[in-house]
Amino acid sequence: MAFLRKQGGRRLGEKRFGYRKHAVEVENHTSQMGAFHFDAKAMVFDLDGVLVDTMPSIRAAWTQWAIDRNLAPADVLASIHMTGVELVRRFAPEVDPLAEVRRISAGQASTETALARFDGSLELLEILPPGRWAIVTSARQEPAVRHLTMAGLPVPHVLVTAEHTPRGKPDPAGYRLAAERLGVEARECIAIEDSPGGVRAARGAGMFTLAVTNTHEPSELRDAHAVISSLTDLEVSLRPGEDLGGMSVRWKHRVEDLRDHA
Repeated sequence: MAFLRKQGGRRLGEKRFGYRKHAVEVENHTSQMGAFHFDAKAMVFDLDGVLVDTMPSIRAAWTQWAIDRNLAPADVLASIHMTGVELVRRFAPEVDPLAEVRRISAGQASTETALARFDGSLELLEILPPGRWAIVTSARQEPAVRHLTMAGLPVPHVLVTAEHTPRGKPDPAGYRLAAERLGVEARECIAIEDSPGGVRAARGAGMFTLAVTNTHEPSELRDAHAVISSLTDLEVSLRPGEDLGGMSVRWKHRVEDLRDHA
């Protein structure tokens, strides 16, 4: 994990992150922790735990599945960053994984009446041009679209779901596919994740990775380039006239220093 220090300025950012010629640049304009910004061409989001608060229903569904199969719920929940098919294959290899995932998803859908979106998610997505953002999720497409709709969020033009990649996070394939479908290099993207596995996936794809502490403690997210407490901490400014819709992403407040939580 690279830590931004207030005396380091731009040269320290370049040295620590290695982005002197990178599309995502780090600049320090003040002597305070804050006012850092990143220039990029696209943003890529995880869904559950970043934009939509679906974790309670997801955890409940997999907990019940584990109980029904005499499995330890804690073991199953520790792997829910994987796709549902991967989970079933790992813990119940004797059953048809696709049929089992459909059954679990149907049960989850029947109990969901409303889903909350995280603060700042709608406001942030409304700023971004349709072709400049994507979602990469370990969920299947049907529940992903349902969750976005229930939370009152737009469905992106680029939605990478479990059907599109053979392996879930921390495998970086989903993030690489998102960049390809957006028509940009992965290194030109900022990814926002909430889990250690998701952070490793985004970084493995070559994206500058922010972690938001909606579901995990900062100390668990130390593989991210930086950690924020909420999407409301971000300020996004579009740069008209730039190729492929360049944008500047700036922290409004202090960046979390993971050493405070070590």
